[in-house]
Amino acid sequence: MPSADTSFRVEKALFGIYRKMGPQGRCAIGIELSDNMRNIAFAAYKTANPTLSHEELEMRFFEKVLGWKLPLQPKARQKKRKY
Repeated sequence: MPSADTSFRVEKALFGIYRKMGPQGRCAIGIELSDNMRNIAFAAYKTANPTLSHEELEMRFFEKVLGWKLPLQPKARQKKRKY
């Protein structure tokens, strides 16, 4: 789908660059964009909740953004029983 704000010539050049990068290069760009977006969202959440500790902020952020409900403190590991 053509971009509304990019000329066809520039888009064609960009796709050529992406093609030369190969799958690993394109994947690396996707991961970096995802990391950057998560960091921006976390910074905004931190600004909106300045009184929370870092641990509590992370837990609430994961629950809100990712849907993960995590405990604030990990439970002690139980010893495996030998039968």
